[in-house]
Amino acid sequence: MPPVSIEDRTAISDAIHAFFHLVDTGRASETADLFADDARLTFGPGSPQPGTIEGSAIRAAMIAREALTSAFTRHAVTNIRFEDAGSDVSAGYLLTLYRSDDDTRGSVPAFVADVAEVWREDGSGWRMRERIITPAFVRS
Repeated sequence: MPPVSIEDRTAISDAIHAFFHLVDTGRASETADLFADDARLTFGPGSPQPGTIEGSAIRAAMIAREALTSAFTRHAVTNIRFEDAGSDVSAGYLLTLYRSDDDTRGSVPAFVADVAEVWREDGSGWRMRERIITPAFVRS
């Protein structure tokens, strides 16, 4: 399997970090542009709202997330790895979510999750085709 180029790694890494920066700074609706039109976003067991969102429902979900102004979050992404998958690139990483739904802004992580993604270049940039978030540790 051929390696993923440094240019593609950089572009996808930048998109991953941009996604979480936008969510953490109250601009979650803008993340919808990072998804392909037929994308799937899956929150696994242990997530606050497990299930799969597809296609245009992703944009609606990101708009709803932006409206949730009581949730103060910071997402930390580590251990990014890539694998060429033909016309796609698979990416995986570790995600730690810090979340407070009140003014205390407690610093204990809400969860640590494994994230698996599939990205495809569509002529105007890399778009996420699939994201699966699988919590490994969940704060109770």
